[in-house]
Amino acid sequence: MSGIFTSLAVMMSPRGLEVAGNGAGLGGAAFLGILVLAALSAICTARSMDKLSSGELRATPIDRVAFGFLDVARFFTLTVLAVSWLGISGYAFNEIFISAYPNLAASFTILGLAIWACCLSKKYSGDLFGGALTLAYLFFVYVAVMVNQPISGGAGYPTELPQMFSPLIPAGFFEAGPMGWLKLIFLGVLAFVGFDLPLVVENKGSRAVPAIFLVLVAFGLFAWAALLVKTPEQLARSTVPHLSVAGQVLDGKGRLLMGGTVVFATFAAICALFKLFGHKIRGAIAEEYSGYASGGAALLLGGIIAVMLGTGWAGKDELESLISAGLCFWFGSYALIDLLGIIALRRARKFYLPKFMTFGVHAVAAAVCCLNIEFLNYFLYTVGCLAVAGIALGFTMKEYCDYPSFKEDESVEDSDGDSEDGEESQEGEENQSDPVEDDPEDEDLKIVSYK
Repeated sequence: MSGIFTSLAVMMSPRGLEVAGNGAGLGGAAFLGILVLAALSAICTARSMDKLSSGELRATPIDRVAFGFLDVARFFTLTVLAVSWLGISGYAFNEIFISAYPNLAASFTILGLAIWACCLSKKYSGDLFGGALTLAYLFFVYVAVMVNQPISGGAGYPTELPQMFSPLIPAGFFEAGPMGWLKLIFLGVLAFVGFDLPLVVENKGSRAVPAIFLVLVAFGLFAWAALLVKTPEQLARSTVPHLSVAGQVLDGKGRLLMGGTVVFATFAAICALFKLFGHKIRGAIAEEYSGYASGGAALLLGGIIAVMLGTGWAGKDELESLISAGLCFWFGSYALIDLLGIIALRRARKFYLPKFMTFGVHAVAAAVCCLNIEFLNYFLYTVGCLAVAGIALGFTMKEYCDYPSFKEDESVEDSDGDSEDGEESQEGEENQSDPVEDDPEDEDLKIVSYK
Protein backbone atom coordinates (compact mmCIF):
# COMPACT_ATOMS: atom_id res chain seq x y z
CA MET A 1 0.00 0.00 0.00
CA SER A 2 1.50 3.31 -1.07
CA GLY A 3 2.14 5.90 1.59
CA ILE A 4 0.52 8.52 -0.64
CA PHE A 5 -2.89 6.87 -0.30
CA THR A 6 -2.59 6.36 3.46
CA SER A 7 -2.04 10.09 3.93
CA LEU A 8 -4.87 10.96 1.55
CA ALA A 9 -7.26 8.59 3.33
CA VAL A 10 -6.63 10.20 6.73
CA MET A 11 -6.87 13.76 5.34
CA MET A 12 -10.17 12.95 3.62
CA SER A 13 -11.71 11.50 6.80
CA PRO A 14 -14.93 13.04 8.17
CA ARG A 15 -12.99 15.30 10.52
CA GLY A 16 -11.03 16.69 7.58
CA LEU A 17 -14.24 17.41 5.65
CA GLU A 18 -15.56 19.26 8.69
CA VAL A 19 -12.37 21.34 8.89
CA ALA A 20 -12.79 22.57 5.31
CA GLY A 21 -16.22 24.04 6.06
CA ASN A 22 -15.49 25.41 9.53
CA GLY A 23 -12.27 27.03 8.36
CA ALA A 24 -14.08 28.77 5.51
CA GLY A 25 -16.69 30.03 7.97
CA LEU A 26 -14.13 31.35 10.43
CA GLY A 27 -11.67 32.93 8.04
CA GLY A 28 -13.50 33.35 4.75
CA ALA A 29 -11.17 33.64 1.79
CA ALA A 30 -8.26 34.09 4.21
CA PHE A 31 -8.58 30.39 5.02
CA LEU A 32 -7.35 29.60 1.51
CA GLY A 33 -4.09 31.37 2.34
CA ILE A 34 -3.86 29.44 5.61
CA LEU A 35 -4.30 26.19 3.71
CA VAL A 36 -1.42 27.10 1.40
CA LEU A 37 0.76 28.01 4.40
CA ALA A 38 -0.09 24.74 6.18
CA ALA A 39 0.62 22.74 3.00
CA LEU A 40 4.05 24.35 2.57
CA SER A 41 4.81 23.72 6.23
CA ALA A 42 3.85 20.06 5.85
CA ILE A 43 6.16 19.66 2.84
CA CYS A 44 9.08 21.33 4.66
CA THR A 45 8.57 19.14 7.73
CA ALA A 46 8.37 16.02 5.56
CA ARG A 47 11.75 16.88 4.03
CA SER A 48 13.24 17.34 7.50
CA MET A 49 11.88 13.93 8.49
CA ASP A 50 13.55 12.33 5.48
CA LYS A 51 16.95 13.86 6.19
CA LEU A 52 16.86 13.16 9.93
CA SER A 53 15.52 9.62 9.64
CA SER A 54 18.13 8.68 7.03
CA GLY A 55 20.99 10.14 9.07
CA GLU A 56 21.86 12.63 6.34
CA LEU A 57 21.47 15.40 8.92
CA ARG A 58 21.98 15.02 12.65
CA ALA A 59 21.01 17.52 15.32
CA THR A 60 21.48 15.71 18.65
CA PRO A 61 22.53 12.23 19.81
CA ILE A 62 18.86 11.45 20.59
CA ASP A 63 17.14 12.43 17.33
CA ARG A 64 15.50 9.00 17.33
CA VAL A 65 13.29 10.00 20.29
CA ALA A 66 11.43 12.47 18.08
CA PHE A 67 10.46 9.63 15.75
CA GLY A 68 9.38 7.55 18.74
CA PHE A 69 7.08 10.42 19.71
CA LEU A 70 5.72 10.49 16.15
CA ASP A 71 4.91 6.79 16.18
CA VAL A 72 2.99 6.75 19.45
CA ALA A 73 1.17 9.98 18.52
CA ARG A 74 0.12 8.59 15.14
CA PHE A 75 -1.35 5.33 16.33
CA PHE A 76 -3.01 6.61 19.49
CA THR A 77 -4.57 9.63 17.78
CA LEU A 78 -5.76 7.68 14.75
CA THR A 79 -7.32 5.04 17.01
CA VAL A 80 -9.38 7.52 19.01
CA LEU A 81 -10.18 9.47 15.85
CA ALA A 82 -11.46 6.25 14.28
CA VAL A 83 -14.13 6.08 16.99
CA SER A 84 -15.21 9.60 16.08
CA TRP A 85 -15.12 8.84 12.33
CA LEU A 86 -17.37 5.83 12.80
CA GLY A 87 -19.80 7.83 14.90
CA ILE A 88 -20.05 10.52 12.21
CA SER A 89 -20.36 8.03 9.35
CA GLY A 90 -23.03 6.07 11.21
CA TYR A 91 -25.01 9.27 11.64
CA ALA A 92 -24.59 10.14 7.96
CA PHE A 93 -25.70 6.69 6.83
CA ASN A 94 -28.79 6.83 9.02
CA GLU A 95 -29.75 10.39 8.04
CA ILE A 96 -29.06 10.17 4.30
CA PHE A 97 -29.47 6.58 3.14
CA ILE A 98 -31.51 4.27 5.41
CA SER A 99 -33.21 5.95 8.34
CA ALA A 100 -34.43 2.58 9.67
CA TYR A 101 -30.84 1.39 10.05
CA PRO A 102 -29.55 2.51 13.49
CA ASN A 103 -26.50 4.76 13.74
CA LEU A 104 -24.54 2.34 15.88
CA ALA A 105 -25.31 -0.59 13.61
CA ALA A 106 -24.05 1.37 10.61
CA SER A 107 -20.84 2.24 12.50
CA PHE A 108 -20.23 -1.41 13.39
CA THR A 109 -20.95 -2.44 9.81
CA ILE A 110 -18.30 -0.10 8.42
CA LEU A 111 -15.82 -1.25 11.07
CA GLY A 112 -16.54 -4.91 10.31
CA LEU A 113 -16.08 -4.36 6.57
CA ALA A 114 -12.73 -2.66 7.20
CA ILE A 115 -11.53 -5.58 9.36
CA TRP A 116 -12.71 -8.06 6.73
CA ALA A 117 -10.94 -6.14 3.94
CA CYS A 118 -7.63 -6.18 5.83
CA CYS A 119 -7.88 -9.94 6.32
CA LEU A 120 -8.07 -10.54 2.55
CA SER A 121 -5.10 -11.03 0.28
CA LYS A 122 -2.90 -8.04 -0.43
CA LYS A 123 -4.33 -7.58 -3.94
CA TYR A 124 -8.03 -7.67 -3.02
CA SER A 125 -7.47 -5.63 0.11
CA GLY A 126 -5.60 -2.97 -1.88
CA ASP A 127 -8.33 -2.88 -4.53
CA LEU A 128 -11.05 -2.30 -1.94
CA PHE A 129 -9.03 0.36 -0.16
CA GLY A 130 -8.06 2.18 -3.34
CA GLY A 131 -11.53 1.98 -4.81
CA ALA A 132 -13.23 3.39 -1.71
CA LEU A 133 -10.70 6.21 -1.42
CA THR A 134 -11.00 7.11 -5.11
CA LEU A 135 -14.81 7.27 -4.93
CA ALA A 136 -14.67 9.40 -1.78
CA TYR A 137 -12.30 11.90 -3.36
CA LEU A 138 -14.17 12.09 -6.68
CA PHE A 139 -17.57 12.57 -4.99
CA PHE A 140 -16.18 15.36 -2.84
CA VAL A 141 -14.50 17.20 -5.71
CA TYR A 142 -17.57 16.80 -7.93
CA VAL A 143 -19.81 18.40 -5.31
CA ALA A 144 -17.33 21.26 -4.84
CA VAL A 145 -17.15 21.87 -8.59
CA MET A 146 -20.94 21.78 -8.99
CA VAL A 147 -21.45 24.29 -6.20
CA ASN A 148 -18.97 26.60 -7.92
CA GLN A 149 -21.04 26.62 -11.13
CA PRO A 150 -22.99 29.93 -11.42
CA ILE A 151 -25.99 28.35 -13.12
CA SER A 152 -29.57 27.57 -12.19
CA GLY A 153 -31.53 24.38 -12.51
CA GLY A 154 -30.59 22.73 -9.27
CA ALA A 155 -26.85 23.25 -9.46
CA GLY A 156 -24.61 26.05 -8.36
CA TYR A 157 -25.21 29.20 -6.37
CA PRO A 158 -28.33 31.24 -7.16
CA THR A 159 -26.80 34.68 -7.81
CA GLU A 160 -23.84 35.97 -9.78
CA LEU A 161 -21.89 37.12 -6.74
CA PRO A 162 -23.34 36.61 -3.27
CA GLN A 163 -23.48 39.60 -0.94
CA MET A 164 -21.35 37.76 1.61
CA PHE A 165 -18.39 38.19 -0.73
CA SER A 166 -18.13 41.89 0.06
CA PRO A 167 -15.77 41.88 1.82
CA LEU A 168 -14.04 38.56 1.16
CA ILE A 169 -13.00 38.23 4.80
CA PRO A 170 -16.01 38.01 7.17
CA ALA A 171 -16.42 40.40 10.08
CA GLY A 172 -16.22 37.49 12.50
CA PHE A 173 -12.60 36.98 11.52
CA PHE A 174 -11.66 40.35 13.00
CA GLU A 175 -14.04 40.05 15.94
CA ALA A 176 -12.50 36.71 16.96
CA GLY A 177 -9.22 38.42 17.81
CA PRO A 178 -5.87 36.67 18.22
CA MET A 179 -7.41 33.49 19.61
CA GLY A 180 -9.60 33.13 16.55
CA TRP A 181 -6.61 33.64 14.27
CA LEU A 182 -4.66 30.97 16.12
CA LYS A 183 -7.62 28.60 15.79
CA LEU A 184 -7.62 29.25 12.05
CA ILE A 185 -3.97 28.17 11.87
CA PHE A 186 -4.90 25.06 13.87
CA LEU A 187 -7.64 24.20 11.37
CA GLY A 188 -5.19 24.63 8.49
CA VAL A 189 -2.68 22.24 10.08
CA LEU A 190 -5.45 19.78 10.98
CA ALA A 191 -6.48 19.65 7.31
CA PHE A 192 -3.11 18.00 6.50
CA VAL A 193 -2.74 15.81 9.56
CA GLY A 194 -1.17 12.49 8.65
CA PHE A 195 1.08 13.81 5.88
CA ASP A 196 3.95 11.99 7.60
CA LEU A 197 2.39 8.52 7.31
CA PRO A 198 4.50 7.53 4.25
CA LEU A 199 7.45 7.52 6.65
CA VAL A 200 5.92 4.38 8.20
CA VAL A 201 5.29 2.54 4.93
CA GLU A 202 8.11 3.68 2.65
CA ASN A 203 10.48 5.48 5.04
CA LYS A 204 10.00 8.61 2.91
CA GLY A 205 7.90 11.41 4.35
CA SER A 206 8.25 13.45 1.15
CA ARG A 207 6.15 10.85 -0.69
CA ALA A 208 3.12 12.62 0.79
CA VAL A 209 3.61 15.69 -1.43
CA PRO A 210 1.09 14.47 -4.07
CA ALA A 211 -1.48 13.77 -1.34
CA ILE A 212 -0.92 17.24 0.13
CA PHE A 213 -1.46 18.80 -3.29
CA LEU A 214 -4.66 16.79 -3.93
CA VAL A 215 -6.13 17.76 -0.56
CA LEU A 216 -5.13 21.42 -1.03
CA VAL A 217 -6.98 21.55 -4.36
CA ALA A 218 -10.06 19.73 -3.05
CA PHE A 219 -10.38 21.71 0.18
CA GLY A 220 -9.66 24.99 -1.61
CA LEU A 221 -12.45 24.35 -4.10
CA PHE A 222 -14.85 23.33 -1.36
CA ALA A 223 -14.05 26.28 0.91
CA TRP A 224 -14.71 28.73 -1.92
CA ALA A 225 -17.90 26.90 -2.89
CA ALA A 226 -19.13 26.87 0.71
CA LEU A 227 -18.79 30.64 0.95
CA LEU A 228 -20.93 31.00 -2.18
CA VAL A 229 -23.99 29.25 -0.76
CA LYS A 230 -23.72 29.68 3.02
CA THR A 231 -22.91 32.58 5.30
CA PRO A 232 -19.66 32.38 7.27
CA GLU A 233 -21.64 32.24 10.50
CA GLN A 234 -23.58 29.19 9.31
CA LEU A 235 -20.40 27.40 8.27
CA ALA A 236 -18.54 28.20 11.48
CA ARG A 237 -21.37 26.91 13.71
CA SER A 238 -22.21 23.75 11.76
CA THR A 239 -20.86 20.36 12.83
CA VAL A 240 -21.49 18.95 9.34
CA PRO A 241 -20.86 21.89 6.99
CA HIS A 242 -19.98 19.58 4.12
CA LEU A 243 -23.45 17.99 4.19
CA SER A 244 -25.11 21.40 4.46
CA VAL A 245 -23.23 22.73 1.43
CA ALA A 246 -23.82 19.57 -0.62
CA GLY A 247 -27.58 19.95 -0.14
CA GLN A 248 -27.48 23.09 -2.30
CA VAL A 249 -26.72 21.26 -5.57
CA LEU A 250 -28.50 18.72 -7.79
CA ASP A 251 -31.87 19.48 -6.17
CA GLY A 252 -30.60 18.26 -2.83
CA LYS A 253 -29.15 15.05 -4.25
CA GLY A 254 -25.67 16.38 -3.57
CA ARG A 255 -26.18 15.12 -0.01
CA LEU A 256 -26.18 11.58 -1.39
CA LEU A 257 -22.76 12.14 -2.96
CA MET A 258 -21.38 13.77 0.17
CA GLY A 259 -22.83 11.00 2.30
CA GLY A 260 -21.03 8.52 0.08
CA THR A 261 -17.85 10.53 0.59
CA VAL A 262 -18.23 10.29 4.37
CA VAL A 263 -18.87 6.53 4.36
CA PHE A 264 -16.18 5.60 1.81
CA ALA A 265 -13.61 7.94 3.38
CA THR A 266 -14.24 6.43 6.81
CA PHE A 267 -13.80 2.92 5.45
CA ALA A 268 -10.56 3.91 3.68
CA ALA A 269 -9.15 5.77 6.68
CA ILE A 270 -9.76 2.85 9.04
CA CYS A 271 -8.23 0.41 6.54
CA ALA A 272 -5.20 2.71 6.35
CA LEU A 273 -4.89 2.66 10.15
CA PHE A 274 -5.03 -1.15 10.29
CA LYS A 275 -2.51 -1.56 7.48
CA LEU A 276 -0.10 0.97 8.98
CA PHE A 277 -0.16 -0.81 12.33
CA GLY A 278 0.27 -4.16 10.60
CA HIS A 279 3.29 -2.82 8.70
CA LYS A 280 4.77 -1.57 11.96
CA ILE A 281 4.45 -4.86 13.83
CA ARG A 282 5.58 -6.96 10.86
CA GLY A 283 9.22 -6.51 11.85
CA ALA A 284 8.53 -7.61 15.42
CA ILE A 285 7.09 -11.05 14.59
CA ALA A 286 8.55 -14.17 13.03
CA GLU A 287 8.97 -14.04 9.28
CA GLU A 288 6.65 -16.97 8.60
CA TYR A 289 3.80 -15.05 10.30
CA SER A 290 4.49 -11.66 8.71
CA GLY A 291 1.80 -12.24 6.09
CA TYR A 292 -0.83 -12.18 8.85
CA ALA A 293 0.34 -8.85 10.30
CA SER A 294 -2.36 -6.71 8.67
CA GLY A 295 -5.15 -9.09 9.64
CA GLY A 296 -3.86 -9.39 13.18
CA ALA A 297 -3.54 -5.62 13.50
CA ALA A 298 -7.08 -5.20 12.18
CA LEU A 299 -8.46 -7.65 14.74
CA LEU A 300 -6.53 -6.05 17.61
CA LEU A 301 -7.27 -2.41 16.88
CA GLY A 302 -10.74 -3.26 15.59
CA GLY A 303 -11.51 -4.94 18.90
CA ILE A 304 -10.39 -1.86 20.84
CA ILE A 305 -12.45 0.45 18.63
CA ALA A 306 -15.48 -1.86 18.86
CA VAL A 307 -15.34 -1.81 22.67
CA MET A 308 -15.16 1.98 22.67
CA LEU A 309 -18.09 2.18 20.25
CA GLY A 310 -20.14 -0.32 22.24
CA THR A 311 -19.60 1.58 25.50
CA GLY A 312 -20.73 4.86 23.96
CA TRP A 313 -17.40 6.65 23.63
CA ALA A 314 -18.35 8.03 20.21
CA GLY A 315 -20.78 10.43 21.86
CA LYS A 316 -18.80 11.29 24.99
CA ASP A 317 -17.05 14.58 25.64
CA GLU A 318 -14.17 12.65 27.16
CA LEU A 319 -13.30 11.39 23.68
CA GLU A 320 -12.68 14.97 22.56
CA SER A 321 -10.17 15.41 25.38
CA LEU A 322 -8.34 12.27 24.25
CA ILE A 323 -8.35 13.50 20.65
CA SER A 324 -7.04 16.90 21.74
CA ALA A 325 -4.24 15.25 23.71
CA GLY A 326 -3.27 13.06 20.76
CA LEU A 327 -3.33 15.95 18.29
CA CYS A 328 -1.34 18.14 20.69
CA PHE A 329 1.34 15.47 20.95
CA TRP A 330 1.30 14.82 17.20
CA PHE A 331 1.61 18.49 16.24
CA GLY A 332 4.20 18.93 18.99
CA SER A 333 6.21 16.14 17.41
CA TYR A 334 6.03 17.97 14.09
CA ALA A 335 7.37 21.09 15.82
CA LEU A 336 10.14 19.05 17.45
CA ILE A 337 11.17 17.68 14.05
CA ASP A 338 11.24 21.25 12.72
CA LEU A 339 13.43 22.34 15.62
CA LEU A 340 15.83 19.44 15.09
CA GLY A 341 15.94 20.35 11.40
CA ILE A 342 16.93 23.91 12.29
CA ILE A 343 19.70 22.70 14.58
CA ALA A 344 20.96 20.19 12.03
CA LEU A 345 20.99 22.72 9.18
CA ARG A 346 22.79 25.25 11.36
CA ARG A 347 25.44 22.66 12.26
CA ALA A 348 25.83 21.87 8.56
CA ARG A 349 26.10 25.62 7.79
CA LYS A 350 23.07 25.56 5.51
CA PHE A 351 20.19 28.01 5.09
CA TYR A 352 17.57 27.30 7.76
CA LEU A 353 15.48 30.48 8.29
CA PRO A 354 12.31 29.14 6.51
CA LYS A 355 12.23 26.31 9.05
CA PHE A 356 11.28 28.83 11.72
CA MET A 357 8.00 29.41 9.89
CA THR A 358 7.13 25.70 9.89
CA PHE A 359 8.17 25.40 13.52
CA GLY A 360 5.92 28.31 14.47
CA VAL A 361 2.92 26.97 12.53
CA HIS A 362 3.08 23.53 14.13
CA ALA A 363 3.86 24.91 17.59
CA VAL A 364 0.77 27.16 17.39
CA ALA A 365 -1.38 24.20 16.32
CA ALA A 366 -0.11 22.15 19.27
CA ALA A 367 -0.77 25.02 21.67
CA VAL A 368 -4.34 25.52 20.44
CA CYS A 369 -5.06 21.86 21.23
CA CYS A 370 -4.43 22.68 24.89
CA LEU A 371 -7.22 25.26 25.02
CA ASN A 372 -10.74 24.62 26.29
CA ILE A 373 -10.01 21.13 27.61
CA GLU A 374 -13.09 19.97 29.52
CA PHE A 375 -11.50 16.89 31.12
CA LEU A 376 -8.02 18.10 32.02
CA ASN A 377 -7.06 14.90 33.87
CA TYR A 378 -7.71 12.83 30.74
CA PHE A 379 -5.63 15.25 28.70
CA LEU A 380 -2.64 15.38 31.05
CA TYR A 381 -2.60 11.66 31.72
CA THR A 382 -2.70 10.89 27.99
CA VAL A 383 0.11 13.33 27.16
CA GLY A 384 2.26 11.91 29.95
CA CYS A 385 1.72 8.31 28.83
CA LEU A 386 2.50 9.22 25.22
CA ALA A 387 5.73 10.93 26.27
CA VAL A 388 6.93 7.90 28.24
CA ALA A 389 5.94 5.51 25.44
CA GLY A 390 7.65 7.69 22.83
CA ILE A 391 10.94 7.77 24.75
CA ALA A 392 10.86 4.01 25.27
CA LEU A 393 10.02 3.42 21.61
CA GLY A 394 12.73 5.77 20.39
CA PHE A 395 15.44 3.89 22.29
CA THR A 396 14.24 0.35 21.65
CA MET A 397 12.84 0.09 18.12
CA LYS A 398 15.29 -1.55 15.73
CA GLU A 399 14.94 0.99 12.95
CA TYR A 400 15.81 3.78 15.36
CA CYS A 401 18.70 1.95 16.99
CA ASP A 402 20.40 1.44 13.62
CA TYR A 403 21.16 5.15 13.26
CA PRO A 404 24.85 6.03 12.88
CA SER A 405 26.31 7.32 16.13
CA PHE A 406 26.42 11.05 16.64
CA LYS A 407 30.15 11.00 17.47
CA GLU A 408 30.97 9.29 14.20
CA ASP A 409 29.10 11.98 12.31
CA GLU A 410 31.01 14.71 14.13
CA SER A 411 34.33 13.04 13.43
CA VAL A 412 33.44 12.75 9.75
CA GLU A 413 32.51 16.43 9.58
CA ASP A 414 35.66 17.50 11.39
CA SER A 415 37.83 15.40 9.15
CA ASP A 416 36.28 16.74 5.93
CA GLY A 417 37.86 20.15 6.36
CA ASP A 418 41.31 18.75 7.09
CA SER A 419 41.32 15.91 4.57
CA GLU A 420 43.43 17.70 2.02
CA ASP A 421 46.03 18.79 4.59
CA GLY A 422 46.10 15.28 6.03
CA GLU A 423 46.68 13.73 2.63
CA GLU A 424 49.46 16.16 1.84
CA SER A 425 51.22 15.58 5.18
CA GLN A 426 50.86 11.85 4.78
CA GLU A 427 52.41 12.01 1.33
CA GLY A 428 55.23 14.11 2.75
CA GLU A 429 55.91 11.58 5.49
CA GLU A 430 55.92 8.75 2.98
CA ASN A 431 58.33 10.66 0.79
CA GLN A 432 60.62 11.19 3.77
CA SER A 433 60.51 7.61 4.97
CA ASP A 434 60.53 5.65 1.73
CA PRO A 435 64.02 4.39 0.96
CA VAL A 436 65.45 4.83 -2.48
CA GLU A 437 66.44 1.71 -4.34
CA ASP A 438 70.13 0.89 -3.91
CA ASP A 439 72.48 1.64 -6.72
CA PRO A 440 74.10 -1.46 -8.17
CA GLU A 441 77.50 0.01 -7.42
CA ASP A 442 76.74 0.24 -3.70
CA GLU A 443 75.53 -3.33 -3.25
CA ASP A 444 78.99 -4.61 -2.33
CA LEU A 445 79.45 -1.86 0.28
CA LYS A 446 75.95 -2.43 1.77
CA ILE A 447 75.21 1.32 1.52
CA VAL A 448 71.60 2.51 1.50
CA SER A 449 70.94 6.04 0.27
CA TYR A 450 68.01 8.22 1.45
CA LYS A 451 66.53 11.33 -0.01
